[in-house]
Amino acid sequence: MRKVLVPTDFSSVSKNALLYGLNLYKDSDTSFDIIHIYHPSFDPVQPEILDSSLGLENVKRESMNSLVESVRDVADRYKVILNSKIEIGFTIEKLVELSKDYDIIIMGSTGSDNLLNKIFGGISSDVAAKAECPVLLIPAKVKFEPLKKIIYACDFDGVDDRILHKIVAFAKRYDASIRFVHIQNKDKEFQFTLSDDLDVNYSVSIVEADSVREGISKYIKEEKANMVIMATKHRSFWEKIIHKSHTKEFAMTTDVPLLVYHEK
Repeated sequence: MRKVLVPTDFSSVSKNALLYGLNLYKDSDTSFDIIHIYHPSFDPVQPEILDSSLGLENVKRESMNSLVESVRDVADRYKVILNSKIEIGFTIEKLVELSKDYDIIIMGSTGSDNLLNKIFGGISSDVAAKAECPVLLIPAKVKFEPLKKIIYACDFDGVDDRILHKIVAFAKRYDASIRFVHIQNKDKEFQFTLSDDLDVNYSVSIVEADSVREGISKYIKEEKANMVIMATKHRSFWEKIIHKSHTKEFAMTTDVPLLVYHEK
């Protein structure tokens, strides 16, 4: 059984990510664990509790029950298992720890001006960089649609064979094509080849741009892609995308889901 972890802060952004995940894995042998992680000394989700006699955990549990019930019909219709849990801890560290026991984490990502959403969006990019399992980031306004075209962003080393196998299997599940693309500036040359026996519809493109974020964003629009896949390699490639100030915006503002794999 596939195990999916879906963090929630009870916002519309995180609920949207949950619904996307339910659609993505509908009619499959999949179990969803919805989790809310909080620390009593720092709780940006609910800084004020109207009825303090209930206790913080009870308030969290009420919010979780409400969320689960709001998607119960969808989960039943799609024949997937739905569980929920609330844990105390620091969100990023806890999710990275739990990632060892899951096949994928699906969470919301947003670049809106809302403070709460910015906090949650920042958490999602850090989890994507550090988790042991793949992480799928769902932008706030993205609704599920059948996957037809997936972009894989390659660095100079191309695609790790283990990751390539996972990408091809993922695309075949949804009968989607893959566009392997490398973003480069005019001062560098890149040679990239793939095996001719890949059992999937694919193409390879080289795009010139001043930055990876700019190049991929442009290519997404031109190709009208449904999803972007990236893979970390010793964290260096991901750092170029996420952790430098001028590129961290990509995971926060992209208009398509971003799936992050981790090369060992």
